[in-house]
Amino acid sequence: MSGATRGATLLEVRDLAVHFGSDSKLIKAVDGVSFDVAAGETVVLVGESGSGKSISALACARLLPPVARIAGGTVRLAGEDLFRLPEARMRDIRGAAIGMVFQEPQSSLNPVMTIGAQIGETLVRHKRLRGAALERRIIELLEAVGIEDAARRSREYPHQFSGGMKQRVMIAIALAADPRLLIADEPTTALDVTIQAQVLDLIRRIQRERDMGILFITHDLAVAHQIADRLIVMKQGKVVETGTREDFYRAPKHPYSRELFAALPSWEKRVREGHAPQPGSGEVMLSVRDLKVWFPIKKGVFKRTVGHVKAVDGISLDIEAGRTLAVVGESGSGKTTMGKGILQLLDVHAGAVRYKGVELGSLDAATLRRYRAELQIVFQDPYSSMNPRMMVGDIIKEGMIAQGIGGSRAARDARVAELLGQVGLEAAHAQRYPHEFSGGQRQRICIARALAVEPRLIVCDEPTSALDVSVQAQILELLRDLQERLGLTYLFVTHNIGVVAYLAHRVAVMYRGELVEYGEVEQVLHAPAHEYTQRLLAAVPAIDSAA
Repeated sequence: MSGATRGATLLEVRDLAVHFGSDSKLIKAVDGVSFDVAAGETVVLVGESGSGKSISALACARLLPPVARIAGGTVRLAGEDLFRLPEARMRDIRGAAIGMVFQEPQSSLNPVMTIGAQIGETLVRHKRLRGAALERRIIELLEAVGIEDAARRSREYPHQFSGGMKQRVMIAIALAADPRLLIADEPTTALDVTIQAQVLDLIRRIQRERDMGILFITHDLAVAHQIADRLIVMKQGKVVETGTREDFYRAPKHPYSRELFAALPSWEKRVREGHAPQPGSGEVMLSVRDLKVWFPIKKGVFKRTVGHVKAVDGISLDIEAGRTLAVVGESGSGKTTMGKGILQLLDVHAGAVRYKGVELGSLDAATLRRYRAELQIVFQDPYSSMNPRMMVGDIIKEGMIAQGIGGSRAARDARVAELLGQVGLEAAHAQRYPHEFSGGQRQRICIARALAVEPRLIVCDEPTSALDVSVQAQILELLRDLQERLGLTYLFVTHNIGVVAYLAHRVAVMYRGELVEYGEVEQVLHAPAHEYTQRLLAAVPAIDSAA
């Protein structure tokens, strides 16, 4: 719609204020925010974690957490004041008039319901579909968001899907009832660039067909460039800049907006900062040979194994001490499964994993546990990997206590405060619970937890996917500093090619469980040999300042 005449105003937000806590300890999460979304228009909210982007969107649908309250302002959808409606009426609006794609699909999907049943809930309630028509529509929606073998997969459960595929399911649910307004909270965060491009194309196509308005939240300026008509930059609960896509990318006005651009990871930034890859020591810390992680397919009354899903099928690679190997590939390619298999967190069908010459698969449970301090992982979904009933300080100390690190309680508390500072949080945050933090802040807590036991090798499973670019830059700088200072080794799973270019020494490209390209980062990114790698790099969104 960029450059075209704006349609009728669909969503109107005026002086929105959302507060947490009481008057004695008041947090103004959203402080006087105003904006409009027109029919057929995409408005993108950008800003760092905790800036109020997601809370603003949740307030529009009246889905705020219990600790938050609307302190002022109005939200109108097609002229109707949503804050004055009874909850029963709002339940009719959610799903039918407003579709929502949440940031964390793992915590949004019901683990005891099949994927098809969860999509069907929306279709039954708002479209009154039943029987064969319902089944057909479920399959159509799954196919539309890029899930293969949709009929079979509709009968599976969320835990059988990768993080990226779960997000695609969330998009299918949000679009099921053909809403007039789509609120998309980081809908492409967990997706590789090829699927991300497909999803953005899908959203745009449906928008054109239905003249749908979109309120899109992202920390990725390249994604925002692809989809935005207008951008709204938020910081600390306030709007600091608004503008059309053309004006914003040509010449951002606010200093904070310029900081976001400067923080974008890239090969050019790496060279500019003097971190171009140097030859390694040659000392192999981790050696993987013909690794296979297969999951059995069981059928019949007696659940006999009739085949296998070959999630990882014959991977071989080496990681030198003190270096970073990035693993890239589309969602479901086996990246995360490979990382878990290497750490013996999943049963390995075949192959060998040697850490400092020791075959991990041959160790008994007690011996393997002693190696856990040296081999850590940062999971993709920070919320589901933390105990919601434990305070952050206790979460970070849990591994230290299990491994006997830190000595006294006072020493461990001091270490927690130090770690929180390293990942950009405050020492006082140790006394809070996970639900009190934004998605990006939770991921920083998980990184602190992994660092607490002084590991030698860390499998980083999308550790910056939930972070805005400014905090991402801090985390990448932290990881590099720790690597240089402590000699850490990283297996870095990511779909962000910019992060690969900025941080990695070597790159492994996976496709359908197999390794299709493997080499030095500059060679793979600048002169890819395999057709799939070429397609992957071609799909990377670029920012054109003259757009």
